[in-house]
Amino acid sequence: MDGLKLERWRENFNNEVQSIQIEFDSFFDNKKLNQFYEIKGDEASQSLSLVITDDTLPNEIKKRLMNAFETTRPEDSV
Repeated sequence: MDGLKLERWRENFNNEVQSIQIEFDSFFDNKKLNQFYEIKGDEASQSLSLVITDDTLPNEIKKRLMNAFETTRPEDSV
């Protein structure tokens, strides 16, 4: 996957996260959602990975983040 697609993927994911932020705010009021996860880029495989960095993140929010991450992944054309 080229750099342009990776950047587009990251942008699309961040757009999806905005809608999850509203639901997240009902669970927590002293932390921002992006303090619970990290997006890591792997140059070798030219891919991104979503890492949940805080285990206190509710499962419902975790599932929505993971779903948003997967559904915003661009197609890798040959």
